[in-house]
Amino acid sequence: MALSMDGRSDDVSGRVTYMSAGSPNRPETVKAKKLSDPWANQTEWQVADLKKRIPALKRLIADCGRLAAELGQDVQNEEDRVRIYDPANTAYSTYAKATASRRDNLRRSEKELRGHLAKAERELLELGEATFDV
Repeated sequence: MALSMDGRSDDVSGRVTYMSAGSPNRPETVKAKKLSDPWANQTEWQVADLKKRIPALKRLIADCGRLAAELGQDVQNEEDRVRIYDPANTAYSTYAKATASRRDNLRRSEKELRGHLAKAERELLELGEATFDV
């Protein structure tokens, strides 16, 4: 950790900065910030939170897509079993209706999660971090 002061001895704490750990051979990776700067800590926390949230969102999106595909296959199998393919038909399978409803809800959830993922990736870029791929 490298300390620097602007030469005055009164109230030094407001002027002390530290350099974050990085490669000593690569000065562009070293960032200076004030020790008493609450925004710097908040930004680090936001970046860490986004880097945790993005992979979780990607897993949820994949799970929703997989489950929706499985439910779509279940609807198709039930329609083939009872040989009624029109949901407006009064004899249409109740199981197929319920399963199709669950499938549609999962697709809506997947779409909303994609929106959250895009927002999180955009926020991460705005904070000066590269996208996080898992």
